[in-house]
Amino acid sequence: MNTLNATITAIKASDHLSILSVDIGENRFHLLLAEASHEPIGTSVTLAFKETEITLSKHPLITTANCAKGIVQKISYGTILSQVTFTYHEMTLNALVPTLTFETLSMDVGDTIYWIVQPSEISLLRETHGI
Repeated sequence: MNTLNATITAIKASDHLSILSVDIGENRFHLLLAEASHEPIGTSVTLAFKETEITLSKHPLITTANCAKGIVQKISYGTILSQVTFTYHEMTLNALVPTLTFETLSMDVGDTIYWIVQPSEISLLRETHGI
């Protein structure tokens, strides 16, 4: 699971859905939550998303999804999935991508890449207070 620290900058909510805008460095990300969010603007939050929910590209993509730059640090090829470790704002993230697809991207260690995660695939990590 990848995690990133962010700050809430905007909230649009209905009875059962919320779209949160958060800032991480100079990047703005958006999350779609299946709940009404009550966190105030300016709150620090932790975002979480699975390694399999990241899409990689060598070129920026014009999309409604969240897109940011990273630098490839390590590539581990597997028969079915390959793991790409990259840095983003001095944080390390991992992507698991189908090896056949990844080979067509011709990425190497040290390359600048663009990574995307859909708003509906990002969760907020919240503290639990026991059961």
